[in-house]
Amino acid sequence: MVFIIKKLLSLITSLLMLVSWPVFGNFKSESVPLNPDDCRLNFAAISDVHMKDEFIRRFMLELGLDGMQNSDSRLDALVLSGDLTDHGEYDEWSSLAKSFSKYDPADEIILACGNHDTWTDESFDKAKEYFIEFNSDISGREISEMYYTAEINGYTFIVLGSETDRTAAYFSPEQLEWLDAEMAEAAKDGKPIFVISHWPINQSHGLPETWGDKEPEPDDGGIGDESDAVNEILKKYENVFMISGHLHNGIGDAATESIWSYTSVESEGSFHSINLPAYMYFNARGQVLNGNGFNFEVYDDEVIIRARSYSSEIWYTPYEYVIPLV
Repeated sequence: MVFIIKKLLSLITSLLMLVSWPVFGNFKSESVPLNPDDCRLNFAAISDVHMKDEFIRRFMLELGLDGMQNSDSRLDALVLSGDLTDHGEYDEWSSLAKSFSKYDPADEIILACGNHDTWTDESFDKAKEYFIEFNSDISGREISEMYYTAEINGYTFIVLGSETDRTAAYFSPEQLEWLDAEMAEAAKDGKPIFVISHWPINQSHGLPETWGDKEPEPDDGGIGDESDAVNEILKKYENVFMISGHLHNGIGDAATESIWSYTSVESEGSFHSINLPAYMYFNARGQVLNGNGFNFEVYDDEVIIRARSYSSEIWYTPYEYVIPLV
């Protein structure tokens, strides 16, 4: 049944792309790296799942998890860049865990916390408790803070997490000091470093206008007060890939940048910022359909980022970024 639904979705998605943006998806290509023999790390990244205890939301996520599990090439990791739940309530976390319990989408799962995950009616301390508990339940990873480091295939993933329950992030001085130390350690081998933050850097990816406010403030939609500090730390190092969500913008490239001043992948030197579309919801601009994310293929001399519909198993071939390593 799921197989039939996926095939119908792949066809419908391709047709809808003609309406939302004039490009086709490739639903015939296998879900394998472009150069499988030389690929050192292959991982999927999605954001803004916004899980509730609802069948339709679980089903939407499970379409993607099923596709990842049955990928032609096993994924080394699946990264979820925040807003895992809609309001951080226990039943929402339980619903998320229930969906993950049915599938084995990748060797490793990396979960980042978003602002919605801290909005439980109880307290921020309870939200932190839930994040730590369900991170263990879903990923098997034991953590003690909203932020942590993971190593996969010899590559470092540094996960940032807000320490408050407001819309913008709050990264304490302790977290910023920890981030700098973790970056310095990870940079020693010269490999790419992947930093996961639900919030992008202030005024990146078309911000603040792409945040949606009629009269936006300069910091709207970004990390907030600590953005400059994070930006300064990350740009001290080479081959840094920052993966964020939060904006609910669709997949965008040079064409969307010319219209809305927004693109999904921005580079400055060897710092690269990748903003993921919302997985659960239709997005505001660019390739607006839901169920989307990016696939990362890491090679010795480059990282290839490819847009993919995980719900209908389509490669969005026009959105492919090849980033040389220094």
